[in-house]
Amino acid sequence: MLRVKVQKKRSHDFRREERYVRVEGQILAAYKIPPVRYSIVLPDTGSPVLVVEEPGPEDEDQARRLREIMAGLEEPRNEVEKYYAMKAKSGYGPIYPLMRDPHIEEIALSGPSRKIAVMHKLVPSRWIESNVRMTEEEIDGLAMQLARKAGRMLSIASPYAEGLTLDGYRISVTMSKEVSRFGSSFVVRKYPEKPLTIGDLIASRVLSPLMGAYLWILVESQAFLVIIGNMGAGKTSVLQSLAGLIPPYNRVITIEDTPELSLLNEYWDSLVTRPKPPGEEIEEISLEDLIRFALRRRAEYVIVGEVRGRETRLLAQAAASGHGSMTTFHADSPEGAILRLSLDPINLPPLFLKLVTAFAHVRRIPVYGGKAKRRIVSITEVVGDDLLEVFKWDPHLDSFAPKEPGEVVDASVKLREAWERLGVPHHDLARELGERAEVLEKLAGAEPEKVYEAVRGFYLSRYGVPRP
Repeated sequence: MLRVKVQKKRSHDFRREERYVRVEGQILAAYKIPPVRYSIVLPDTGSPVLVVEEPGPEDEDQARRLREIMAGLEEPRNEVEKYYAMKAKSGYGPIYPLMRDPHIEEIALSGPSRKIAVMHKLVPSRWIESNVRMTEEEIDGLAMQLARKAGRMLSIASPYAEGLTLDGYRISVTMSKEVSRFGSSFVVRKYPEKPLTIGDLIASRVLSPLMGAYLWILVESQAFLVIIGNMGAGKTSVLQSLAGLIPPYNRVITIEDTPELSLLNEYWDSLVTRPKPPGEEIEEISLEDLIRFALRRRAEYVIVGEVRGRETRLLAQAAASGHGSMTTFHADSPEGAILRLSLDPINLPPLFLKLVTAFAHVRRIPVYGGKAKRRIVSITEVVGDDLLEVFKWDPHLDSFAPKEPGEVVDASVKLREAWERLGVPHHDLARELGERAEVLEKLAGAEPEKVYEAVRGFYLSRYGVPRP
């Protein structure tokens, strides 16, 4: 049962019932990030609610001190006072306890009449309501503040904005009712503090170690890989993990609208587009511009976070000129990807379509209990005018086929071409696949630094250190 008590707004009022809705029900999970308590509560309505409990003042004297600390007139003396000092400095206002909770992946508010919702790791793949409330004035102010944190401006002329804050959060905000029916709104996406790796995906069973080994050889041979799937399927996570398999001595350039990729490669260069602010004479810098620029920067690999338009042609040209190329693309199947790439606004010529080495199709699969799992459901090669499915996920057994290295070698055309292109004189291909699969299996769930060092060590063991 939800009970809301509405009172008049007061500056820096610490009475919990004004900021938070009282929620009663079964506690499904509880944890503390001092000094704030969090719990997932299941009320009679049947939909989980994230309940946030900030520490309140013990008496009027402490309430006065907290107000003065937040105004910068007093220095904090204990954990609670330090918390409120950090909250005041953060600029996130009422959503600060949500921002500091590592279990929360996204925070969204659709307008003053709506409730703040979150994507929470303990209730995965679905939005749940929180008990945090904001006034219309606070929402307007926070939308402006979020835009400023991302180096953007909100105004009547430019009533929406998106970008990346210096804290590493992706924001999307609207101002008033210029483009949003319900008023000012925002979405904040929080990225993992540590980059996802192929070891994380194997531990989560997104793919098998053998699939990882197959993709590893393609990556090393500078193939043109396209990760496809619907929104929220995990395409960027797969792209991030494959980028971690690039030889550590190669130069990599990533190109994105909003930077999400994070590589440990020492020769990594990250380029980001720049939109044209309304009413200003600043030149817009697009994905297309940056790909052209990247081709002159002596990189072995060019990775584009997502392609949607004419920049796809330039990325295909990069692949044709010998660059390793990877990207993500919205499509629900390899056939759908080919169709979309052939139509406006991309219009990729048939000859360019043949440059694609393979499509890795990732899906988010709903399961009982409101949860979800992510799986690479197929890896399909482009062989001339045909599509050749090499790997397939079995939904009944939740397993991947084929399971043996020899079967993969027999099924794949592009893998054999990649092996010949690498020109490695030792080991047969099936044995190499098996050995790489063993390396990846041991790295399941390992820290990113350990995965990077293991991949680096593998390359050194295979090819040694060149002597002058």
